Amino acid sequence: MTAVTSRMNGAICTLSFNRPDKLNALNRDMYALLTEGFTKANADDNCRVIVVKGTPGIFTAGNDLADFSAALEQGGGRFDSPFLLMEAILKTEKTIVACVDGAAIGIGTTMLFHFDLIYASPGASFHAPFADLGVCPEFASSETFPALLGHHRAAQMLLLGEPLTAVDAERFGLVNKLVDSESLNKTVDAVAEKLAAKPIDALRTSRQLLNARKQHYLEVIEREGEQFGRLMQTPEFKANLEKFLSKSSS
Repeated sequence: MTAVTSRMNGAICTLSFNRPDKLNALNRDMYALLTEGFTKANADDNCRVIVVKGTPGIFTAGNDLADFSAALEQGGGRFDSPFLLMEAILKTEKTIVACVDGAAIGIGTTMLFHFDLIYASPGASFHAPFADLGVCPEFASSETFPALLGHHRAAQMLLLGEPLTAVDAERFGLVNKLVDSESLNKTVDAVAEKLAAKPIDALRTSRQLLNARKQHYLEVIEREGEQFGRLMQTPEFKANLEKFLSKSSS
């Protein structure tokens, strides 16, 4: 079973997390497949819209911490896969729509701030528990969170690690609309079809204007990555990682 599926339907490319037994937690294979999916869709002249989905009841649990730990050991403390995906998403010129049912954790939340339209179920939630693990914000979330949510709500998520509910995500503008789980996929597919029917040059140009800070965010990601990498070398992070791994295996 492919952990990330990619399907073209007309002008719409749908990338779906497909590892529900692991709560769609992202391992190196999934990062590589997602990076390839975004890169190919961006290069495909027939593609106008990219839709990102999870599975019923879960968007993604974020990093697969066991795979994360193994990657750090094998890579001498480096784990580049998430940053390659971040770069691929930010370089994408196609409109990106997300379909979020259930929890979006870690990069599952931070990536959404770089998408164009987000539809979620009332049971969705958005978590950024980086400080709990002993690391810092990533994917430019040190800027995108306060820009959209305000400083204090961003601090509540990034420092306290408290999740944003679906209702609050809609209220603060992260989510465009809440839709019952049963109708969510159909709603997102209809939105994607509506976008795909628009004049391509106008759609691409409008998106470019809306995303004028893209280059700046790449610089922020690099700055955050330096601190993220430094924190991964600390005894506190290593102890927290061991604690999370032992808890998940018990």
